[in-house]
Amino acid sequence: MILSKYKALSIFLLGGMLCTGLFSCKKLLDLKPEGSVYEGVYWKTQDDATSGLMGAYSLLRKSLTLGGQGMSNFVFGDFTAGVFNEGGDYALNFLVKGDEYYGTGLNVNDFRGDYLDDFQTWTPFYKTITQANTVIEKVSKMPDKAFKSPAEKRKIIGEAYFIRAYTYFYMVRIWGDVPLVLQYDPDPVSSKNIPRTSETAVLDSSVVDMNKAVKLLAWKANNQEIVRADKGAAFALLAHLNRWKYFVTKGTDQNLLNNAVAAIDSITTSGKYQLEPATDFAKLFKGKSSEGIFEISTSFSQGEYQINGGFYLYTVGAPYIPNKGKATIFDKDMVNAIFTDPADARYSYYFDRTKPEDMILTKYVGKNKQNLVFKDPNAQTGAVIDCNISIFRLAEMLLLRAECNNLLGKDGNALTDLNLVKKRSNLDNYAGSGDDLRYEIFDETFRELFCEGHTWYDMVRNKMVVDYLGADRFSQSRYDEEGWKWPINRGLFVDNKDLAQNKYWIGKLR
Repeated sequence: MILSKYKALSIFLLGGMLCTGLFSCKKLLDLKPEGSVYEGVYWKTQDDATSGLMGAYSLLRKSLTLGGQGMSNFVFGDFTAGVFNEGGDYALNFLVKGDEYYGTGLNVNDFRGDYLDDFQTWTPFYKTITQANTVIEKVSKMPDKAFKSPAEKRKIIGEAYFIRAYTYFYMVRIWGDVPLVLQYDPDPVSSKNIPRTSETAVLDSSVVDMNKAVKLLAWKANNQEIVRADKGAAFALLAHLNRWKYFVTKGTDQNLLNNAVAAIDSITTSGKYQLEPATDFAKLFKGKSSEGIFEISTSFSQGEYQINGGFYLYTVGAPYIPNKGKATIFDKDMVNAIFTDPADARYSYYFDRTKPEDMILTKYVGKNKQNLVFKDPNAQTGAVIDCNISIFRLAEMLLLRAECNNLLGKDGNALTDLNLVKKRSNLDNYAGSGDDLRYEIFDETFRELFCEGHTWYDMVRNKMVVDYLGADRFSQSRYDEEGWKWPINRGLFVDNKDLAQNKYWIGKLR
């Protein structure tokens, strides 16, 4: 549980930040660091330091569950990937289809419109970064004797580095260049606004953070620790940072791919993770399984579930949830083009295909409703899909390593990882090479990570957006202009004149 032992103190500390509203700030960095007004009584004990860190985790969760229905992680990573036709309820349907009169909506990859304002702003992410910066600054200056052991102090600092680096990585994939703020500021209200920093510099900074975190953090002791960053999470992020930099630097440095492979090698040789069998998919997608590397806790039993339901609930409908309307409708042509083999364990587990025209995502609720709970079990009301948000897991790491090895011309190594994932889902080994293998790795990644918040970024970095969405929906010229990046919310320009809009969206915002 993210806030269990320190819940009361965390709420007290976070209250001043959150009560003003998630998106209200006069300046880009008008973000009061937690603890600054408590200098005399705070940052004295290990409990104080842990509480500050839990505040950073809480803010990270909030930044990944933005919007009226708390779906931002999936809006960014899945809604843009062509898998939906329409939503099962009004809120989700409007995100997917938008305003048909103006031809907007994520089903045509239009990232504009008032209903998308929440997803164009990076302010919530900077709240997370401000908190992480505060923890790094304050805890680093605390004496070792304030902690049960020096390792406990190192762990808290390492986790704060992870949260900061992951948040920057997340923003870079959405907006590209972002302002880079690495220092704790006791008075950010009077700070000067700063321009955007190049995405390569932001990625380099995050790599530095992860190299520190790898040294500060230990491997997880048990699966319950997956909701806090450990050495495995740091290596997973390090792999992604190097792979994404290889993409943004147009494949000019293969050492980046080697770095990514080496980071994943550290994960697989640790002996801490193993693929869950397909018979345990319900356990895998609930969270805290032996395959998980890092997850965002949204536990029902700990009161951390999303009040408005979130993505999991809003993509499931009757008959899985009583008295709920139609489920979200997926683009069956897209889904059937990816999930081609009925022997694939994911083919049957991920979907209810009883009515092909109303294909229901059962990946999270479970085929037998294993992950469905009710706030009122007797009346079966207040449904909650009780699953964590998976960020990194072993199968994803194996496929990322296969992708990198294929780009390095090491197809034998790539096939080994690819076929490990295929075998888990009861599929035959693949034996292709070169570009054929590259597409097969992408397809397998699409299948494996379907609706886990990854697919859009996988499409972008592998240059497959146009191939899979079609030129009529996403043209090559738009991709070349980096039109896969999101526009920056216009409100951020009001007080920060040093910002510049992403070039594709200049003159296109209404």
